Formats: sequence, structure tokens, C-alpha cells
Amino acid sequence: MRRNLYAGLAGGVFGLGLLISGMTDTTKIRGWLDVFGDWDPTLAFVMAGAIVPMAIAWRVAARRRVAVLGNSIPSPSETELDRDLVIGSVLFGVGWGLAGLCPGPSMASLTYGGWGGLLFLLAMLAGMVAAPGARKWINRLATTRRDPVMEIRHLTDLYAVSPQILPEDVATLKAAGFVRVICNRPDGEIPEALHASQMRKIVESAGMDFVDNQVVPGNFSPEIVATQAAAMQANGPVFAYCASGNRSSVVWALSQAGRVPADDLIATAARWGYNLEPFRSRLG
Repeated sequence: MRRNLYAGLAGGVFGLGLLISGMTDTTKIRGWLDVFGDWDPTLAFVMAGAIVPMAIAWRVAARRRVAVLGNSIPSPSETELDRDLVIGSVLFGVGWGLAGLCPGPSMASLTYGGWGGLLFLLAMLAGMVAAPGARKWINRLATTRRDPVMEIRHLTDLYAVSPQILPEDVATLKAAGFVRVICNRPDGEIPEALHASQMRKIVESAGMDFVDNQVVPGNFSPEIVATQAAAMQANGPVFAYCASGNRSSVVWALSQAGRVPADDLIATAARWGYNLEPFRSRLG
């Protein structure tokens, strides 16, 4: 109940801010985006008013283990600039520029935007429904090997990470002596042929164990970490993979928190280019 109360309060403040700042005024939005025409720079103050307090809030959150209401604080997501992020950002920007509305203001526009506001909202909802199917179609058009190729990156003698693996990589892992493979990449990020259920069949047919512990970017929950820690307890070397190896490194480090100094965990991951500094408060 208390959480819902705070959520309602935050939503009300957000909506009030949209109205006062003019974010619901489509002409103001288009004026802000019309840099080479009749440019209206006032929206920059709105953005600064949002970015500055959020920057402070994240600094405060980095020093806390739990939120004020007792819930776990989401960890920073990965910073990979991938195809989906670029395509989604471009489409969002084009839609924002053409209509002058984005999701939040579109809800507010229902009270004054007439049929135009309603049409935009319906079109937006239709796009959200169609997005998963469109993403699968784009994945089929993309080359299978769009991620960095598999590279066995040892964090310890018994634990290694890697970017996304392909079915043909499994024999290499077996030959390298790994006894268990952990999948940390969500099915929604990859073509169906690489889904955990498909990779499980291939890995197990090669004589290795397979553990499905998918990690949505930023969701390094205690349950995820505990599952990873249990999966690492094997009678031989364990191999984990995600998009780049970063998430597999983060859950490994979090599973070692309190037993290995934070500086050592951060330095070990850094040797392979993984930045664990944002997780220092959780590493002890």
C-alpha cells in the first residue's frame, strides 16, 4: 500500500511537471527539434531540470543497498551500443519529431488533444504490440554472428566468461575441459536458434551441464546472484556467456562479495575490459 501511494505521488508530480513545462504542447516539442529553423530552446531547461536531480539521485542510490521502501535498487544496465538500441532510438526520435508527443505526454493529451491525441495513443499502443514480432523479423534478417565472436576469458581458473556463443562453439568448450555452461542472456535479445532451450540440447548432447540463468540488463537481483553462485559449484571449470560477457562477470563478482576484496574483483574484470566500478557499493 505504501509503495502504491508513493508511486501515485510520483506519477502525479511527473504529470504536473509535463503540464507546467509545456511538454504536452506539440508545437513546443517540434520547435525544440527544429534546430535549423524556428528553434525554441526553452525545452533545454526542462531537460536540465530532470537530468540534474536524477544525476544526484543515482549518486545517492549508489551508496545504498536498498531503497527507502525496502526494495532492492536496480543496478546500472550495460552500456553496450547495439543494433536494437540504435534502431529503437531513431524510430522514437522520428515519431517524437513528427507528432510532438512521446508516451507520457500522449496520455495527458487525451484530456485536451481530441481525436488527434487518441489516434496517436492508439498508434503507439499498436506499435508496442507489433514490436516483438518486428524484432524477430529483424533478427532473421541480421547475420547470425552479430555479436563479438566467442572468446574464453578466464576470471579464475574455474570460471570463464564470453560473448554470445553459437552451436558450433560447443565442441570447443568441451575440448577446453568445461563441465558446465551458464546462459546469462535473455531469449528476447537473440534469434530463436540461440535461445536457452535450443542451446541446452546442444550443450547436454556434448556431455556438459547447462544452467539457464537469464539476466535482464540491470536486474542483478539476489536470486539471480544466488543461482549463479550455485551453478558455479561444479566438478570442473564453468563457462558463462551473455552478449559481451559483462553480465556474466557482474554476477560472478556479486557472488564473491564479502569473500574477495572489491578492488580485486574490479581489477580482475577490468583485465578483460569489464567495468565493475558502478557495483563497488555491492561488492563490499
